[in-house]
Amino acid sequence: MAMISVFALPALALGEEQTEDSATAQARARDDTKNSGAPKAKSLGKDVAGVFVNASVADSGYSPGFVMRGFPGGLTLFDGAAHGFAAQDVNLSTIDHVEFYKGPSAMLFGKALGGYGGSANYIRKAPTTESFARGTATIGAYDVYRTAFDVNAPLNDADTLLFRMTGFAQSVGSFVDHVRSRGFLVAPAGTLVLDNGDKATFRAEYHAARFVYNDGLPAAPIFLHAPRSFYAGEPANEHETPNSADFTFTYEHAFDAAWSLTSVVDYSLNGSKYGWFLGWGYDGLHSVTLGRPARTHQASRNFDAQLRLNGRFATGDVGHSVFLGLEHWDYFYGHDETFSRDPLPNIDIGAPIYPLGVDYSGAQWSNGAARAWSRSVYAQDLIDLSPQWRILLGGRYDLLAQRETTFDPFGALSGTSSSTLGKGTRGYFSPRAGLLFRPDDETHLFAAFGRSLIPNISVRVRGGDAPPPQQDTQYEIGFERRFPEFKARFEAALFDVTRDHVAIADPAAPGGFYSLVTGRQHSHGVELHLSAEILPGLQASSAATFLHAVVAKDSNVPSQAGSDLLGAPRRVFSISLDYKPEWDVLRGLELGASYYYASAAEATLPNVYGFTLAPQQMLGASLGYRFDEHWKLDVSASNLTDRPNFISSGALYRGEPRSISATLSFKY
Repeated sequence: MAMISVFALPALALGEEQTEDSATAQARARDDTKNSGAPKAKSLGKDVAGVFVNASVADSGYSPGFVMRGFPGGLTLFDGAAHGFAAQDVNLSTIDHVEFYKGPSAMLFGKALGGYGGSANYIRKAPTTESFARGTATIGAYDVYRTAFDVNAPLNDADTLLFRMTGFAQSVGSFVDHVRSRGFLVAPAGTLVLDNGDKATFRAEYHAARFVYNDGLPAAPIFLHAPRSFYAGEPANEHETPNSADFTFTYEHAFDAAWSLTSVVDYSLNGSKYGWFLGWGYDGLHSVTLGRPARTHQASRNFDAQLRLNGRFATGDVGHSVFLGLEHWDYFYGHDETFSRDPLPNIDIGAPIYPLGVDYSGAQWSNGAARAWSRSVYAQDLIDLSPQWRILLGGRYDLLAQRETTFDPFGALSGTSSSTLGKGTRGYFSPRAGLLFRPDDETHLFAAFGRSLIPNISVRVRGGDAPPPQQDTQYEIGFERRFPEFKARFEAALFDVTRDHVAIADPAAPGGFYSLVTGRQHSHGVELHLSAEILPGLQASSAATFLHAVVAKDSNVPSQAGSDLLGAPRRVFSISLDYKPEWDVLRGLELGASYYYASAAEATLPNVYGFTLAPQQMLGASLGYRFDEHWKLDVSASNLTDRPNFISSGALYRGEPRSISATLSFKY
């Protein structure tokens, strides 16, 4: 699984001998230098150009959500494989590093069912030949208490049987009333190295949690001034109990130094119970409306099997780096809902009164199931025409099938009694191509094109057929220059992304049960990144993104056409400084500072004149000290200016106030 960057072969990889996307490689390198065993939630993605952290980031031990190049991050990838259609919570204690795929690198290989906005690929910790035991204990603002462990050991003298186990437990409060969580995770893994060098790895993971969900706030200007502790929901109805299990088997075989074969089988199960409301919103005066409460029980399972052949050969003076892949992917999702007959009273912003419970006697109900599967083949050839020129040619064919049923006898979901069936099977080809020119070893210029698709699962259209998937088309050109004498690197990229077949609400179905698949979204912009060692021991990294992401077409009324997409500020800047003094008297000390800025963003779709979110600004600082080879203390502070930093994803979320946390780490 460590070779996922090779299989991904992003377009930027045209200039990398190790076939890594330079954006991917940079993100990984910066995360590796900043963490002490796992990436940090508060900093993850903030110094990667083209990535906006569209989440109320807290010191929770879980990865935040991202918007990449104007679009929400696609499927969550684990070692290159997805566990379903939607992004999911990722516990960072099990993660070695994170690769950010953007543009034509995003989710075409290893997982086609995504989009060219981008995706975060979480590379999980794997067994090694080293023997160690690591642990961390964290305490922080808002009742953060967390412990994590990572134990690795060969089980025989020949280092042919390896074992590693990671784990995590935490309890976290919040600055928002009633919001709290607790959970744990355990993930054992074992690797068997055979006499011929083949490697077989089996990994298992189980995660369980219990928490009260934070609904955010209705998207209305009055809520920008609500007390930061205000909870806009009903705590008695919003306890969630997610749990998941995942099993992964990987087999790696090298035919010789040039050719290798990898097979991966991944099976995951997820389930949860959670509460929500049919009438959540704003009454136009001073209160949050809830309407009728509902409870949902949902479960999903995902199966993914891949076979990848990777190799190198030459035809005359022309070199080829090729790979071929086969994938079978099958996803199932089932749900059932219970709806209370009586609505709950409104909640006043200034004097909230919450019911002590919800009455589900004589409740109404609905249920449904969705399934999608694909059989795919993909291939790519990276052609070395000369030391200066490279060409990338590749493509993927997916035979995608979808089925969905919904039974709503009381009309609680759709507004009228309904029973629907959606089905469809269709093939899709996703091409990609790239061209690289290297005038010298330190300068790379490239151009790339790619297309991908995203299934519109759980989207219901009138007529009974499954809706066509979203399809993304992207063009990109870029430049990279390295300055070895200054240990510096500069990157720039221009991109243009069009997303077609976006599902929008059917104006003939005001309840939102049915959709039309006619929308189009468009994003274009510039990404810049610069890193350098500006003084001995002082590393600086900066990133900037300039983009414009809008709704290009929408058949709904009122039209959203021309509106900026949510979570897509037009300018994002970040800079970070990390200093490790080289004087013996200060050996072991580490200092850090960071600044993050995102310009004003729209709060609603369609955009409402005058209702925008103020620019985000976050100033952070860190102090670390390594006492010896075993013990280290890290103290970090975020949002030092205590700005509210609202974000919007249809609801408003206030960013975490000023906070500080301390982590004690050990390794033996």
